[in-house]
Amino acid sequence: MLQLQKHLIPFHRSASPIHLSLHRALLSAAAAASPAHFAVDDYLVTTCGLTNEQAAKAAKYISHFKFPSKADAVLAFFTGPALGLSKADIALLVSLDPRILNSSVEKTLRARVDGFLSHGFTAAQIRSFVRRAPSLFRSVNINKKLGFWMPLFGSPERLLQASDWNNWLLTTDLKKVEPNVAFLKQCGLSAGDIAKLLVAASRLVTMHPEYVQDAVRRTTQLGVAPGSQMFRHALATIGCICQEKVDAKVAVLKETLGWSQEEVNLAFSKAPRILVASEERLRRNAEFLINKVGLPPQYIAHRSVLLMYSLERRLVPRHLVVKALKERRLVDQDRCFFNVVTPTEEKFLEKFVAPYEKSIPGLADDYESACAGKVPEGFQY
Repeated sequence: MLQLQKHLIPFHRSASPIHLSLHRALLSAAAAASPAHFAVDDYLVTTCGLTNEQAAKAAKYISHFKFPSKADAVLAFFTGPALGLSKADIALLVSLDPRILNSSVEKTLRARVDGFLSHGFTAAQIRSFVRRAPSLFRSVNINKKLGFWMPLFGSPERLLQASDWNNWLLTTDLKKVEPNVAFLKQCGLSAGDIAKLLVAASRLVTMHPEYVQDAVRRTTQLGVAPGSQMFRHALATIGCICQEKVDAKVAVLKETLGWSQEEVNLAFSKAPRILVASEERLRRNAEFLINKVGLPPQYIAHRSVLLMYSLERRLVPRHLVVKALKERRLVDQDRCFFNVVTPTEEKFLEKFVAPYEKSIPGLADDYESACAGKVPEGFQY
């Protein structure tokens, strides 16, 4: 258009009215032939559904766009039959990852969808993944990774659950993961066990092989052997905490309960998560169980999950109820405390409160108050 203007300027200075009309017509035609400026912010708001604030943040990632055609093709693909995303979905994924509008439909987006479908994912599951992690969907060639992980998890649902906790599953270098998986299989874990381990302690399998091997060694030192029923649970726990914290909590258990290392190992094998509980909880629960409930340390070692329950909301209130029942000889004096604590709240009320409300007026209210931290008078321990 600038070239046309240069040629017409000399003509314009000496032209007749008729020639001036022709000049204006040519300029108008040239302007019509030039594309209108692509307003990125407006496009993000009107077409993609972003707010003005979101559009202002997202615009810098696609400010190089001169035409809307590529972004239009991307939106047409996402809202088309392959995925069927809604307008709200489009607004969400563009706000999370504006660069997705710069993707190639055939080389990237359709290839990703085909990869998911070839591994048994439904359109709904792919939509769920795209909504949650559009940048991963765009940037990671996921087909090879699905080929590695799917035999372990066995189903798209389980893989999606694990990737919710740990996106590294789909971004990490498989060369770093394969030795860990092979090593864990040598330790007696099945593919299903490893998949469950990835959900419970997702980062463990993606860590450096030396870290995984050290976690297995430390688990074994605490008396849980590879191949045993609790090994996966114990490894998931040890893989999440450093040795210094393990040592500190073992010291609390030995000091408060008088346990030997063998009893510590027994307790850990019964309930590995006791080493995740705080030192204060371990100490307070142990002191209560010994001094107030009167349980022998060996009893607690065999039922170590007792150390993990809330003292104020579970152990104390239930102890008070059973103590009141024993005082009135409404239940056996040797009632197992473990069987009092472990039932659900509904089951506990059904078995230990509701049948005795006539014999002990106000029992339900007293129990409710105790659970709220307000122990009624006459309902002491």
